[in-house]
Amino acid sequence: MRLDDICIVNTDVTASDDFYRESLGLERRMRNVRFADFVFAEGPRLAMWQRASITETVGASFPTEPGLPFRVTLELADAASVAAVASRVGNSVRLPGATPRYAVTDPDGFVTVIAESGARRPRIAEIELTVRDPAQTFDFLERLGFAPVEAAGRMRFDGGGVAITVLDAAAVPREGSAQSDLASFTRNGAHLMLAVELDSGERVDEVYAELKARGLADSGPPALYEWGARSAYFVDPDGYIWEIYAFVDDPD
Repeated sequence: MRLDDICIVNTDVTASDDFYRESLGLERRMRNVRFADFVFAEGPRLAMWQRASITETVGASFPTEPGLPFRVTLELADAASVAAVASRVGNSVRLPGATPRYAVTDPDGFVTVIAESGARRPRIAEIELTVRDPAQTFDFLERLGFAPVEAAGRMRFDGGGVAITVLDAAAVPREGSAQSDLASFTRNGAHLMLAVELDSGERVDEVYAELKARGLADSGPPALYEWGARSAYFVDPDGYIWEIYAFVDDPD
C-alpha cells in the first residue's frame, strides 16, 4: 500500500506555491488556479488544494468540525539546505534535540518540520496524525492495507516511502505550552487529505464498499475522472479526508 499524496487544504494557491517553491526550495510538478503539487525522487508528493474546490469535490461529507493537529516532516538534501531554509523563513523555530530540526509555518498556518535527509535528497519522511481513538485508527489503517512497523513505542505504519505515525490527540501539548518536540503541530483547525493509490479500479470499488459498510462519510460511489483515475473520497472519524484511486486504461 502506498500513500501517494499528502494534500493540505488551503485558501490561496498562489501564496502556498510561492512559499513552498521559493522559501522551502521545492520542485513544483504542476500548478493551476486551484491546485499545486511538489514532487520528490521517492515517496509521496506534497500538494495544495484550494478549499472551495476540494469542498465541492468531497461534497456533503467534507468535515464540518475543525481538523485535529497534524504535521509533516520534510527532509532536505543536507544540513546546509536546512540552515538556508531556516534563515529564509522568518517564523522558523528550532526544535529540541542534537540534530538541527526546525518547524516552519506556511501562509495558511500549516506546520512543516524540516530536517536533514540521510538519503541526501529531499523527501517527505513522515506524516504525524493525532486521533481521538488510536486503536480505531490502527484498525482503519490496517484495513486500508498499510503495514504496521516497529517504532520504539509509537504507532507507525509503512506508507510506501513515508512513515505514517498515529498519536493520541490527548498527548499532544496544548498550543502555547512550553516548546517541545510535540508542540509544533498544525493546530489551527485546518484539514488534510491523504491519497492512496490502489492496484486497480476493481480494488477501488472493493475498498469503497468496505469503508462504506464501516459507516464512513463518503462523496458517493467511485467515479471515472478525466485524468484517467477511478476515485472516491472518504472522511474518517477524526476528520481526515482520504482519496482512494487507481489509474485505469480507459476512463470513458
